[in-house]
Parts: sequence; structure tokens; C-alpha cells
Amino acid sequence: MSARRMLTGTFLGLGALALAATAVAPAANAAPVPVTALTCDGDTYKCTANLAFGDGRWVAQWNANVFHQSAASRQRATGSADALRTAAAPVPVTSLTCDGDTYKCTAGLRFGDGRWVAQWNANVFHQAMAHAVSAASAKTVKAPREAAAPVPVTALNCDGDTYKCTANLQFGDGRWVAQWDASVFHQN
Repeated sequence: MSARRMLTGTFLGLGALALAATAVAPAANAAPVPVTALTCDGDTYKCTANLAFGDGRWVAQWNANVFHQSAASRQRATGSADALRTAAAPVPVTSLTCDGDTYKCTAGLRFGDGRWVAQWNANVFHQAMAHAVSAASAKTVKAPREAAAPVPVTALNCDGDTYKCTANLQFGDGRWVAQWDASVFHQN
């Protein structure tokens, strides 16, 4: 058995997001659509989001680092075989946060000692500025310091037209988001 086990889990904390999923979704509801579940795989280093669209077999997928967070550092660790045997897959995602200082989103995984995470890069910006300036330029705008980073994600949507996933952040005036590229495809 591989030293890295498949890490999966249903995405908790996004709340109930509703969109009528039919065999053929109406064009008006095409994009973006809510994420209904999130899984991360420590063997392939990918996270996959199930989308509330069409026949329910559409997904968004992106690369992620999967590692153990120690108290002293946040570097990737392979872990011991004994630690990996402490929980069987699927492993639920317990939290999702994004950080406007490091430009990373982190999914907490209920696995082993509870310190396993999946992490990926994201642009973090204020939505009102998205049309006025590029996301790269928006990074230079300083967010209010009312909350410490990272902050919780309140909703997660992915868009098959732009191939991006967008996380609404519990921060400031509620219009701050984290966004990253994703592949969007139909699973057989």
C-alpha cells in the first residue's frame, strides 16, 4: 500500500446551496454553479468538486498540495504508514479557509491526527474591483484588518465557461473572494 492514502471527504461548511439539477440544465443556470461536495486525493494531489449541474456528474478539478501540518512548519510530509492507517477513506473535509496574505486556500481533512490539509494557490480580491483591474493588480489593494487571515469560505462555485472556481470569503464587506483555475468536465 502506498505511503500516501487517498484522501477524500464531503465538503462541510458550505451550507445548503440549491440549484435544480436536471438531465439537461437550463442555459440560464449554466455558470457558475454551486459545489455540492469536495474530495482531495493524496496520491494524485488533486481536489475534485462535485457540481450542482446537469446529471450531477460534472466536476471541477485542480492541483493541490496534500501534507501534514506540524506545529513547527507547514512543509509537505509523507507521514508514516502507521499514521496513515489510523483512518479509512473517505475522509471528510472539516473546513475551508483562504488567506489574502499568502494567496492560498486550505482544506482541513479529518484524517490521522487531524492535521492533514490540502492547499492550493488562489487570487484573492474584492469583487467590485474585478471589472476595473486585473486580479494581479487587485492583489496590491489592502484588505481591512478587522479579521486575521486565513478566513472561512462561505460559498464555493465553479464556472465551466471561465474554468475558474470562486470562494466567497467571510471578510470585510462580504465581497472579497478567492479564485483559482480548474478543469471542468463530465465524469463517466
